Amino acid sequence: MKKYELTDLIKRWEREEMTVEQAVGQILLWLNTLSERVTKLETRVRQTRGSQSAEG
Repeated sequence: MKKYELTDLIKRWEREEMTVEQAVGQILLWLNTLSERVTKLETRVRQTRGSQSAEG
């Protein structure tokens, strides 16, 4: 399934160009993307804190 850009997704929803099921699918795709990004950020923060405490 293609993931629409968030602004495009909102516009499509406002114009009633997608079903509820399609909108939920898109939201789940975005949720997955955001979850992956947060996990990567948390990993970087832990690594940075770990290297700072090893230096100090």
